[in-house]
Amino acid sequence: MTFTLSLFVFLLQFLWKQIEQIIGKGLGADVIIELVLYACATLVPMALPLALLLASIMTLGSFGEKYELVAMKAAGISLWRILRPLILLSVLMSIMAFFFSNNVIPTANMKLRTILYEVKTKKPTLNIKPNQFYSEIENYTIRIGAKDKEGKNMKDIIVYDHTKDMGNVSVTLADSGQMYSADNGNTLVFRLFSGYTFDENIEGENIYKRPLMRLNFEEQIIRFDVSDFAFKEAEEDRYEGHYKMLNIKALNRNLDTLNAKAESIKKTISFLANESFALKVKSGLKQEDFYLQLSLLSQEKRNEVERLAATKVEFFENEITSNLFRLDSERDMIRRHEIELHRKFTLSVACLILFFIGAPLGAIIRKGGLGMPIVVSALAFIIYYIVGTMGENAAREEEIPIWLGMWLSTFVFLPIGIFLTAKATTDAGIMNAEAWSKAIEKIVNKIKKIYKKTK
Repeated sequence: MTFTLSLFVFLLQFLWKQIEQIIGKGLGADVIIELVLYACATLVPMALPLALLLASIMTLGSFGEKYELVAMKAAGISLWRILRPLILLSVLMSIMAFFFSNNVIPTANMKLRTILYEVKTKKPTLNIKPNQFYSEIENYTIRIGAKDKEGKNMKDIIVYDHTKDMGNVSVTLADSGQMYSADNGNTLVFRLFSGYTFDENIEGENIYKRPLMRLNFEEQIIRFDVSDFAFKEAEEDRYEGHYKMLNIKALNRNLDTLNAKAESIKKTISFLANESFALKVKSGLKQEDFYLQLSLLSQEKRNEVERLAATKVEFFENEITSNLFRLDSERDMIRRHEIELHRKFTLSVACLILFFIGAPLGAIIRKGGLGMPIVVSALAFIIYYIVGTMGENAAREEEIPIWLGMWLSTFVFLPIGIFLTAKATTDAGIMNAEAWSKAIEKIVNKIKKIYKKTK
């Protein structure tokens, strides 16, 4: 139940972000369903840890609220034994999450990005409204006076042809007409009746003396290419090889290739730097044998040698700069691949960590249902997500090591989980207002005693 609830919330967030790209495109139900299914698969890394956190708080909180924990502990059953089946279930779900993250999510990411690309490039649904200029069809502007409810028959039609890119040099007017699709929706056909076509001859040299041609017609057919308005299945090769679409094996293979490229670029930079330094030394006349050889030349030859050396030094420095940019690009891709590699494991560990946060919290707060557990779990998950995002961004910017950035939220929440578990085992009332007031009162009394002694 909590997983469905969490997934639904994250799906609403995803649809809200993409609503501008989806609405008004006339997408079929099959495309919408496919988009939602792939989106749900990619949202599992967010929904599953939150679901385990919320479910563990609700379960143990319900036990505590109904005094079932008290009864089990009175019967000699420890908290660890109570949690044993839940821990086993969490471990099994973590293993399933790992395989899901490694095998299903890369494919879902590829499918989702492919569909989103086609949805974003698809133009809005063709909708020509009466008494409005419609210019969504490339190189044409259309205005109609009226049309029937079916949208097929029209009256008072004006079509501006801008294919010559010279303004309104070709205009067609018709009293009535029909509009329908052809070529599986890739072509829009206008069948016009009783009208005129005005066309200016722009081939002449004098733009101020252009003949105007007027054609009278009883029936005319105009075809518009509207293939951009149709949804087309894109090729998945567009995103093939992207680091988010790879499993662990493919990521390691790409990392070996990227590291080899980076080492090759480093060797090239080292060679160019040595050659540039050697030329700078020689052109600076800091070697005696070179100075003696140079002194035997005429002034003109000497200037030419120094100019060629300076030109070669500049060439080497430009090559070094270019290779440094290439090295930065390779390092950025290496970091992105390593981050994605760590992400395959962080999902599984997050499920366990948040379970050990939620289970003792539920035993401590002793509240079931959807009230207090949702508030506590949402707050804990938001902090967990913020810490994880900050660590990932810092790792991507090379401010901290990648392993530390990707596991930062684990390092922060693991001690908290151990602390809460220890407190829940000893029945410490850390969520009890009376206990906190007594602790604060003790601290205040100690401060007063120290103050009196000092005075």
